[in-house]
Order: sequence, then C-alpha cells, then structure tokens
Amino acid sequence: MNRTKSNNRPAKIILVNIGIMLAIVIIILVCTMHWISGYTMHGTYIKVPDVCGMNEENAAAVLHEAGLSYEISDVRFEKSMAAGMIIEQNPESGANVKLGREIYLTLNSGNQPTKAIPDLADNSSVREAESRLKSMGFNIAGIERINGDLDWVYGIKYHDQPVTAGTQLPEGSTLTIIAGNGNMILDLEEADSTDMVDDTFFDSML
Repeated sequence: MNRTKSNNRPAKIILVNIGIMLAIVIIILVCTMHWISGYTMHGTYIKVPDVCGMNEENAAAVLHEAGLSYEISDVRFEKSMAAGMIIEQNPESGANVKLGREIYLTLNSGNQPTKAIPDLADNSSVREAESRLKSMGFNIAGIERINGDLDWVYGIKYHDQPVTAGTQLPEGSTLTIIAGNGNMILDLEEADSTDMVDDTFFDSML
C-alpha cells in the first residue's frame, strides 16, 4: 500500500508543476495583452479635425491640439483659394484615427502653372492642333477662318492677340486657332501665266 502511494507521488508532483507552469503562462499572456492594449490605445480613436481652408500655421496648431502630427505631402495651384492655404487633407475630416497619426496635407502654391505654346503655325492641321493643345491643358474657344488651305493652322490667338511658339501662358487658358477656309489667294508674282489669273483682274486696271 505504501509502495503504491510512493509511486503516485512523482506523478502528482509533475501535474502540480504543469499546473503552475500553465498558470504562469496565462498570467504572462494576460499581462502582455493588457500592456499591448494600453500601448496601442486599442479601441481609442480620435476624430480628424477639418483643416482645409486654413493656413499651415493654424492647421498645425489644430492638429497638434488633437494629438495628431502632419506632413505637407503635395503643393499645387488652386485659383479659388489664397496662397498657403490647405487644399486637401488625408485622412479626411471626421475619420477615426489613432493618437499621433500623421495627417497628409496639400498646400496651395498660389502660383498658376504655365505651359509653352507648341509650334503649330504652318505645321499642323486643326485636328492635330486641337488634340495637342487640349492634352496640354488649354481650352479651345473656336476656329477663326482666314483665306488659305482648308483646316491648315496659320496661327494661335490668346485674348485676340497672336502668340508665337514658345510663349508661356497660364495652364487652362482659352485659345483661338487661326485656320484656312479653303479659299486660296493667288499671288500674281507666283503665277506662271496669265491664264491662271481671272480676266476681270486686268479689266479693273484699265
């Protein structure tokens, strides 16, 4: 009988040790999860304030007060806003983020970008000119017709003034294309014979 009890004792000791080890592991896991939850503020969010329309200084103050940081991620031109104002923010206002989250801001440069007029006069058709100008961000007001080869480009106008290739104009400017109407003007000096000139031309000179 005593021998049986003696044989069971090591098994009990092993079971007790296993139980203690499991308890220690569970305590460690619980403490670790509790620490991680506190460190990451699990379940705690901050609503992103709206800083669009503010200048950088005011936007920075608002974001820092909310416990957030920021970075100017882009600069572009917006004609409806003053220079130095915040155009966009990411994440947007109202989004739920963690404390210390970085908010990316887009700043208004205040300088409207310009584009150079390409070499189109005597070098392209109306179709080609329209396609090229639109791809560069220009708008086309219409076609001004003059005597010349049909749909051949003879010039470009901006605010009713001719502009040459290389002229820098604000992006989005509205241009007028000067193109031929198909009515050719025959220069007398370039004619090979009088047969190519209307008979009434000479009658008018008598």
